[in-house]
Amino acid sequence: MVKRKGHILEQIASMENLEAADREAQAGKVKTNRHIRRHNLHAREDLEKLQRMILTLDFPPPDYREMEVHNDSGKDRIIDKQRYFPWRILHHAIMRVIGEDLYKSLIYDSFACVPGKGLHHGVKRLRMMLRRYPEYTWYWKTDYKKYYQSIPHRTVMEAFRRKYKDERFLQLIDMAILNYDTKQDILDEIEAALGDPALYAKDPARVAALTARLGPAKEELDAAETLWLELSMR
Repeated sequence: MVKRKGHILEQIASMENLEAADREAQAGKVKTNRHIRRHNLHAREDLEKLQRMILTLDFPPPDYREMEVHNDSGKDRIIDKQRYFPWRILHHAIMRVIGEDLYKSLIYDSFACVPGKGLHHGVKRLRMMLRRYPEYTWYWKTDYKKYYQSIPHRTVMEAFRRKYKDERFLQLIDMAILNYDTKQDILDEIEAALGDPALYAKDPARVAALTARLGPAKEELDAAETLWLELSMR
């Protein structure tokens, strides 16, 4: 059995780690990001605030903002972006401590956002596999709509619990990484609203809209849970 690690929170909250995370998070973005320039006017004060937030597990609301990005494949995507301070610095601070462990747990053929294994490395690996196995002439290209939002939070937390025993660190992951609505959260919200008997008399139009969303939400959740069950059994 793999020995689970503890005392992670203190490592993340160390000022040395936070300063390094701050430098990494703003690398190459200072000129184009006014929030980073504003933060740099009082960076030490902000990092001390972030250190207290981590150690007390007391954070402001997530404050997601929707933005459209055009990626290298030519697709337009809607992403949810958080503010630079404290969230993006915090994400880098967490990854500086646990990133190596997480990367080791991935299959070798995991690319993009993995240090040293970007798009070009993936293409080289694919070409090598095609030369080694010339009988494989077909491939499967797929994309998942709202992929991250479809991942059940309990699946992520179960994976973290297998590696880490620091309960306060696990709370931090829940607050910093899993603070977005999943399909289960959306479904629970719809069912709770429809469970109010007075709603039918007060707002029949909203009842109709919620009822129309209920079926597709259940189907999407069932499909997501089936996919993750299949992946976890491989």
